[in-house]
Amino acid sequence: MLTWLKARLDDIVRTPWLLWPAVIALMLAFVVGTVGWYGDFFVAARVPLWAYPFVPDCPLAAGMFGVALVLRHFGRPSRLLDQLAAVFGIKYGVWTMSFWTLYWLDGGPFELTSLFSGPVMFVTHLGLFVLGVLFVLFFIGRPRPREAALVLLWFVMSDVVDYAPIAPQRYGGYGYYPPLPPAHGDPFGMVPAMQLNALVMTWLVAGGQLLRALLPRPRQA
Repeated sequence: MLTWLKARLDDIVRTPWLLWPAVIALMLAFVVGTVGWYGDFFVAARVPLWAYPFVPDCPLAAGMFGVALVLRHFGRPSRLLDQLAAVFGIKYGVWTMSFWTLYWLDGGPFELTSLFSGPVMFVTHLGLFVLGVLFVLFFIGRPRPREAALVLLWFVMSDVVDYAPIAPQRYGGYGYYPPLPPAHGDPFGMVPAMQLNALVMTWLVAGGQLLRALLPRPRQA
């Protein structure tokens, strides 16, 4: 099964008529997600310029996957970008699917009214998660310690930007975490659970990759 999946992924990377539609879809997701979901938020929350790279998490994951696939198509893959994209996809894929699952279980409406409806976002972020897993399985291999440490540092910084008390105008003493649909009219009701999810996923995925890089290599028989 894994061999078949690797062959199909290689087919997509090598074949222009398969690759470019995928890249276009990913880059559109980056643009639409950044502008549509985060555009007004950047202004309303008065996000400082230095924090911009750490705010549009899921759209940035899609954009990174798009660039990573193009680089692989031309035979110039970036190990660091591959690792960043993979952890982005896994972490924020799980984060978003977890949010919508909790939202629906808490009585939130299950409705399909726009590109940013829960069902659409659940499916698209499932796609990001799957892409991240495929990158880990077939493209990254054993990470190098310095690269894995840089990836972990990025996501620790991202969690600081999202949840540390650095945004004085936000209720509850949080940072610039993404806008969430309100649960029972409370726009902050889901924040503690999603903060925990983000922290756990950072150390489970990015921290796990660093641990994997630092472990001794098995001796050849």
